Amino acid sequence: MIDWPSDIVNSVARRRAVLVLGAGISRNSTGSHGARPPLWTEFLQKGIDRSPGSKREMQKLLRDKDLLSCCQIIKYRLEQDWLPLLEDEFLHPNYQPSKIHEHIFDLDASIVITPNVDRIYDNFAVAKSQNKARIKKYYEDDVSRSIRGTENYRLILKIHGCIDAPGHLIFTREDYANARSSYDNFYRAIEGLFLTHTVIFLGCGMSDPDISLLLEQYARSFCDSPPHYFVTTTGISGDYANMLKKNYNLKIVQYSPKDNHAELIESLAALVEAVDNRRDQLSETRLW
Repeated sequence: MIDWPSDIVNSVARRRAVLVLGAGISRNSTGSHGARPPLWTEFLQKGIDRSPGSKREMQKLLRDKDLLSCCQIIKYRLEQDWLPLLEDEFLHPNYQPSKIHEHIFDLDASIVITPNVDRIYDNFAVAKSQNKARIKKYYEDDVSRSIRGTENYRLILKIHGCIDAPGHLIFTREDYANARSSYDNFYRAIEGLFLTHTVIFLGCGMSDPDISLLLEQYARSFCDSPPHYFVTTTGISGDYANMLKKNYNLKIVQYSPKDNHAELIESLAALVEAVDNRRDQLSETRLW
């Protein structure tokens, strides 16, 4: 069981935490014929398999972990078959939410950020909250207003877009560059959240260039600021953990991946209880 740092409990209880949900969270869901949402490398391999012509260069890029370049070439190769690939992997299986989505929702964070393009958590949160969860994509004009928020809704920010608008998805190296150029105000708003909130990464990797850049800027601009948290499986070396601390101001929270990450699910349930207890205490002191 994870021994959650008091900083995480207090930040979530005071709704001063941002939860970042990666592909590992969606992976807990199942859809048609037992399908699970693909991880990034699995998606790329399926794209390579569908691509016409020689696959040698794409396979090399995949092996070398140059995932953005690999994806770019897949998109070029598939042309009009690119969107069907996305829909087949992220939409048509009709993925259903799992227990982990319920625990995340019960934390009642004001803001959830996700690079996931599927709609698993989005649909669950909207239904569970009776339409009081607002979904905003990176390219929408009123994102900054939504971030300010009200007591009437909780916010889910789709930083790479959503499968229901495939033309705006951020998947390739070109997509990242275009988004950074065209939607600079959105990224400035996210930078503000990284400064004012405790950010907790769940089911995420460190390969996303947007996230890495935001963390690097935060760590170097505000070197004395409190850390953010990266929840991951055991096996992280001391050197890698030190790199995350020095370059990204990230603290590692580890758990065992056994039995399909059962410890994370149980630990999130315990975190919900700890947060609820802390909120009861805060309601008496009013030190929100």
